[in-house]
Amino acid sequence: MKRIISPALFALTFLFTLSLFAADAPDIASEKKKLDGTWVGGVKGGSGGPGGGGAGKGKAKGKGPGGGGGGNASGYMVNITEFVIKDGKITAKGDRNSDFGAGTYTLNLGLKTLDATGIGGKFAGKSYLGIYKLNGDTLEWCMGNPGIARPTDFHTTPQVQFHMVLKRQPPAAAK
Repeated sequence: MKRIISPALFALTFLFTLSLFAADAPDIASEKKKLDGTWVGGVKGGSGGPGGGGAGKGKAKGKGPGGGGGGNASGYMVNITEFVIKDGKITAKGDRNSDFGAGTYTLNLGLKTLDATGIGGKFAGKSYLGIYKLNGDTLEWCMGNPGIARPTDFHTTPQVQFHMVLKRQPPAAAK
């Protein structure tokens, strides 16, 4: 004998499934709002494995907020002087106003991933898979170069993945 699911049971199952997917939308919007702002910081240096380490095994030339393993006075391998997240887009600049590019991004809250896609110039269409953690006014984002697998931990391996540590700037300092 063939069993047919009742229309009421089907409707309830369908609505419940839809509610699971819809529940993420406000959470993602809330997380994006938390990320919006102007940030500064840099790329933690070296390939010292999990936790950063770095060139010279944590013997940074300077003691900046980036921790060990840098090549400049800030303790970072690369300085990021302006990192703006706004309206689903990211723009970044470094020392001497060097342009690191612009892109769009997507989040997955369950996996804590932040993936970016370049939208202009030499970065257009390139995907950067990453992981992130947000702790108050500190954003850590570790992303792989295009074609590289998503990082599984927070450390820099030059030409493979980059661990950025960024501090939110007060709105008065934002441009």
